[in-house]
Amino acid sequence: MNVDSSYFSHNNNAACGRVFRDHLDTFVKTFAYNLGRCSIMQAELWAIVKGLQLAITNEKGALTPTLVPLIEDIWILVNRVQHIDWRHTLREANSVADILAKKGQELIHGLHVFDYPTSEIKSALRLDGIGSFRLRGSG
Repeated sequence: MNVDSSYFSHNNNAACGRVFRDHLDTFVKTFAYNLGRCSIMQAELWAIVKGLQLAITNEKGALTPTLVPLIEDIWILVNRVQHIDWRHTLREANSVADILAKKGQELIHGLHVFDYPTSEIKSALRLDGIGSFRLRGSG
């Protein structure tokens, strides 16, 4: 499960995206989520919460008062998942989630789940799968 978030200051809007892959790095499912007005930290935490909720249903900085409920939800959901391997991945090596986070900015408010790879992420899935990465600003 890879996640990324985006925040556009010109419209004060945040979004996030996530990609699910199996143990062989094969595509399983993605989502993009337009969160509306919230901070980038809230967007990152919402991505974790929604990703864990989706995984469970499909069996597959400084703390502010607005962040505490999200973190509590994460802990509750983490305790319902059998195994989690937490790793930080730079945006350049996390292309699919980065693309989905930006796609979330274009969608109507709410969660949008995709059962098949969208046209925007097909080549990024292939590159992420072979361990390649893209430089910022290169598409």
